[in-house]
Amino acid sequence: MRNRILMLSWEYPHYKIGGLAEHVYELSKALARKGADVHVVTLGAVPYEEREGVHVRRIAVDVCRPDFITFMNNKMKKIGVSIIESAGTASPIIHAHDWMVGNAAIALAFRYRTPLISTIHSTEFGRVRGIKEGYQMFIHEMEEELVRSSAHIIVCSESMKREVQGLFGVTENISVFPNGVDVSKFDFCADKAALKERFCGSKDATMIVYIGRLVRQKGVNVLIGALRTLLNASPDLQQRVKLVIVGEGPMREHLERDAAYLGVSNHVVFTGYLDDYTVRCLLKAADVVAVPSLYEPFGIVALEAMAAKTPVVVSDVGGLSELICAGEGIKVPSDNSESLAEGILQILSAGEDEQRKVELERMVERGFRKVCSLTWDTISEATVEAYKKVLASAPPARPPRWQERGIEIETEKSELWQYSYS
Repeated sequence: MRNRILMLSWEYPHYKIGGLAEHVYELSKALARKGADVHVVTLGAVPYEEREGVHVRRIAVDVCRPDFITFMNNKMKKIGVSIIESAGTASPIIHAHDWMVGNAAIALAFRYRTPLISTIHSTEFGRVRGIKEGYQMFIHEMEEELVRSSAHIIVCSESMKREVQGLFGVTENISVFPNGVDVSKFDFCADKAALKERFCGSKDATMIVYIGRLVRQKGVNVLIGALRTLLNASPDLQQRVKLVIVGEGPMREHLERDAAYLGVSNHVVFTGYLDDYTVRCLLKAADVVAVPSLYEPFGIVALEAMAAKTPVVVSDVGGLSELICAGEGIKVPSDNSESLAEGILQILSAGEDEQRKVELERMVERGFRKVCSLTWDTISEATVEAYKKVLASAPPARPPRWQERGIEIETEKSELWQYSYS
């Protein structure tokens, strides 16, 4: 297909907060490889660049400014108009990724009378385990507006499909396309001893790795609790185990206090953000990768760990439950430090018995074979089919709420497509 695809995402490498950035990056590249005319509008300092066939336009904005979301969406509308109108008469495809770009996506789709496709990567209800205060309700309503205005919804797992259906009443026009991984990125030799020396202080360390945002739903506090259980269970581990926590987030100080309170600070290393190559090296060098999420629509880190041929221990929740089948990794109940510690110890102690060591090697190989089937080329093919189906049969985007209510909004002539939520 040669329709112009306009993707809106607040994350895109090198500006990367979570898995959303990796998803949009890999999907956009795969679509471009298939000959699609792909344009991504996102955040960043470089106004324009072409990366592997994808046209990337970035908006320079301080994400801490009070009107950040409004400012970003207004800029996205302006850039979107330029991209769409330069395409001529071909019907554009507008693809939004999560609620933060919903304002611009809906406005552009309605302005050009073209269907809107949206990928919902997670929901506020799921992230915070229920809507409890005003700003959470605002986000929930933004998500609902985006879903309501979309001709087709894409999610990454069956659990996410059920969540969106239950929260927003979606009964049809919803597809499940999993995330993928480029296994070739892990086709190199990592110096495990050097990496352990750098991050753990000893080349002989036993290294448990967590990679992700430091937010409540990721369950890092549960992992720190599991570390204390591990240390108490094995005097040998007290001499050599380190938990390397890669990432940043609002819970970092809280987690550092947890480690101090539990007496395991000497065994925990907070690295902050690391570049992608170093992260891949750590995934290959780790003795085990832990994904202790309380809420997880998919779990790209687990996928990457399997691609790196490193054993994984994951919470038995959401997309992780679907991703890890029997014999591909270890699943444990969520929000339970003792169960998590047992799962990690099961891997770390496998080397003590030849049969268990062979079983672990088989588990890692099965996990690797699983991720080899989850390629972005396959996922992009399914996405293209969804685009074609929507363009052939879907009505244009529904009007924003303010227009349905007959509300007049005073704007300059050049800003007539803008609207606001009430």
